[in-house]
Amino acid sequence: ERGYKFSNIDIERSDAVNFVVDKENKALIPPFKVLDGLGENGANEIIKARNERPFESQEDLRNRAKITEKNLKKLRELHVLDHLRENDQLSLFDFM
Repeated sequence: ERGYKFSNIDIERSDAVNFVVDKENKALIPPFKVLDGLGENGANEIIKARNERPFESQEDLRNRAKITEKNLKKLRELHVLDHLRENDQLSLFDFM
């Protein structure tokens, strides 16, 4: 009724446990905790790692946030990680 919609989880903007209001897009961004099997501790690990520095790749996210392969797969299925390359290995094509 208020014109807000639900957005997707956002690796750069989602909170661990609370919804984030995206006023610009009139949307609510879900927290990481809504991922089945992640839990509050896992969600907080993502936030902690993200606050240290941005994630360079999906592998970087998995290693620094200490999330399981199952959680990583779920984030892929939801297209949350589409902008991140799969691993830390760089290719010459990345510079073109």
